[in-house]
Amino acid sequence: MKKKKNIFDIIINTIIILLGILVIYWAIELIFGGSPELSEFNFGLIIIIGGLLFKIYRETGEIKTEMKYFSINVKESFNKTRKDMGSLKDDMSLIKKKLKVE
Repeated sequence: MKKKKNIFDIIINTIIILLGILVIYWAIELIFGGSPELSEFNFGLIIIIGGLLFKIYRETGEIKTEMKYFSINVKESFNKTRKDMGSLKDDMSLIKKKLKVE
């Protein structure tokens, strides 16, 4: 089952990718004696990790919600099947009575 991407997913992915590029750039600058402070670098890492965790937990919540609705639909379909089988049995017994078959 392929999940449709909505605008929220696109925004989260874009932010994570842009911050990832920025942190990599800051890391390269830090290695070669550049200007970003270590606190800026750490802040970028924390935001990236927080964004990834948010994305993972959000997707997990969506999967749980989809599974809940799936299980409800399966239960409803089994109930409908049970009712249909009951009506088929009633019809078959009526046919047997009319044909006088036991």
